[in-house]
Amino acid sequence: MDILRKELGGIYEAQQLGLERLPACDVAEVRRMADTIVKVNHACAVVTDASCDRCYIYSGVFGALMGFSDGGCVEVDSSDEDVIYNRIHPEDLVDKRMLEYEFFKRVDALPPDEKPECKATCRIRMKDGSGHYRYVDNSTQVIRLSPAGKIWLILCCYDLSPNQAEMRGISPCIVNNGAGELTELSFDEWRGCVLTEREKEILRLIHDGKPSKQIADVLGISVHTVSRHRQNIIAKLSVGNSVEAVTAAMAMKLL
Repeated sequence: MDILRKELGGIYEAQQLGLERLPACDVAEVRRMADTIVKVNHACAVVTDASCDRCYIYSGVFGALMGFSDGGCVEVDSSDEDVIYNRIHPEDLVDKRMLEYEFFKRVDALPPDEKPECKATCRIRMKDGSGHYRYVDNSTQVIRLSPAGKIWLILCCYDLSPNQAEMRGISPCIVNNGAGELTELSFDEWRGCVLTEREKEILRLIHDGKPSKQIADVLGISVHTVSRHRQNIIAKLSVGNSVEAVTAAMAMKLL
């Protein structure tokens, strides 16, 4: 279930980093920075290079605690740290992805000198090596711009939260340190307009195991119209098929 991966990838592609000459020394410097953060804070730091769809995961003792790494650095040919995402509670992962999407949209619209001053923060549930969920503080920020002022290197940090009290949601927030502004987000309104009421009806019937012909009979529409709605749903949710669409919609609390 690649929630918003297509949309986030579109933001990276829009930076057109392939048209620029990017200094390799900047990547090495940011990677050293991530390594230092992990050694000092005993946390996890992920550097994403938006120019080549690659990320570098530094995990230290945090990775061992959470059961996805025994330390060191892991290079992944993807802009997403799936080895970590796979351990995040499904509901929290959806909200985290929506926060990232909103964050990068906002940062992309800012003047270059303001982009590094912003970060997205949240508190998510992540499964540890014993299979128990723990609350983890997470932050994401653009750590280096391209020479043309585009989003290039991104730093994402994970640290065991000192607050393990249960809560509703992930407390998503976008912080602009330069302006001294904190914007708390809510995705309830966004969820309400992702799918039309007809698309929700069709997803519920798919969930009940009904094929397109039966769905068409129940709703009084043609099979062709059902198929068109199915394709629209799949595109909106960035999934591969109708079964994945049902799973994604339920995780995103759209039904």
